[in-house]
Amino acid sequence: MAGDDYYGDVVNMNQTHNSVGIDKRTVVTGGSGAEVERAVRELLPLLQELRGGLGPFATQVVEAAEPEIEGSAGPEARRGALERVGGILESVGPAGAAALALVHQILGMLGG
Repeated sequence: MAGDDYYGDVVNMNQTHNSVGIDKRTVVTGGSGAEVERAVRELLPLLQELRGGLGPFATQVVEAAEPEIEGSAGPEARRGALERVGGILESVGPAGAAALALVHQILGMLGG
């Protein structure tokens, strides 16, 4: 049939139960400590750039999370800080996309 061009994913799901479809997030797991630290070094300047465009509360949350992300606190504190910052980056939209991708990558390498 003319005009029936499809670009992108096609999902056919039959007789499913509790299905969610395609999860297109890319998660890298099991990264070495050096890989995690490299990603953190890439993330921190991006966060500093974005702070100027954030509201006062979001800026305060990001500033408070940065030392924990750098690893001055334990692994659970680092994960929590990354999750808090990730939530803020979600609300920033395209401006925070690169930083959000790094947050997801780091969380994946940390196993979460």
